Amino acid sequence: MVDAKIYSVSQLSKLADVSVKTLHYYDHKGLLVPMRQPDNGYRTYGQKHLVILQQILIYRALDFSIEDIKNLLNAKGQDLHQVLSEQRVMLVERQQSISLMINSIEATMNNLQAKKNLDIFFQDIPKDKVERWDAMTRSRVGEEKVQESVQNFAKLSEEDAQELQEESLEITKAFAKTIGQPIDSKEVQELTDKHYKSINHMSSLMVEDFTGISFDSYIQMANSVDMSEMNELCEHYGEGYAEHARAAMIYYAERNLKGNK
Repeated sequence: MVDAKIYSVSQLSKLADVSVKTLHYYDHKGLLVPMRQPDNGYRTYGQKHLVILQQILIYRALDFSIEDIKNLLNAKGQDLHQVLSEQRVMLVERQQSISLMINSIEATMNNLQAKKNLDIFFQDIPKDKVERWDAMTRSRVGEEKVQESVQNFAKLSEEDAQELQEESLEITKAFAKTIGQPIDSKEVQELTDKHYKSINHMSSLMVEDFTGISFDSYIQMANSVDMSEMNELCEHYGEGYAEHARAAMIYYAERNLKGNK
């Protein structure tokens, strides 16, 4: 039976959106062998060729080899089922491999974004102090906890990180000027309140369904300044800063957060 529609190489190329060179290649490999005009030998294609070409393009999109495609096109009945079953296994394995690569890329992107944000947060502290803090923190809490924090920091945009850093630095410098004042003074407690609200705001940007920093969490945060890695960072802003901040935070928590467990 003669095909109702006949296409030249250029016509099929435009219709299927493939290059003429690709059609010649499929002919050479025996995948899509055209008819030949008896008078001039030009390649021509019928409707059945268009259907086969569509199959080839689908298989190529799935990254099947030329030999695999040839087997698929030639397979019949049970043979076709067997070939497709084998290809499915290969595709599932490839899908798993691609998923692992995507996860790896996403983790790397998160680490890079988190590093940018942390660099912003610690931009006013000498690099050697930050590196010691990082190393000691990893040693104390372990890589798993550190990676949790990294994932959270990666959720911040650089604009948010810069805004939070500026706010935190303003509070920190103002608080440093109160070293030596009573922790229950109005100025010290107003600054502590600003600090509490600031870290709540930051946490709300990083933690899904965040409900606020509890009494226990704020006390734990206050006591963390006694740890050597935190103490060194705090003392960068003035001698006695760490103990002054710890005492002010505990006093604030006792009077404002006691019912917030």
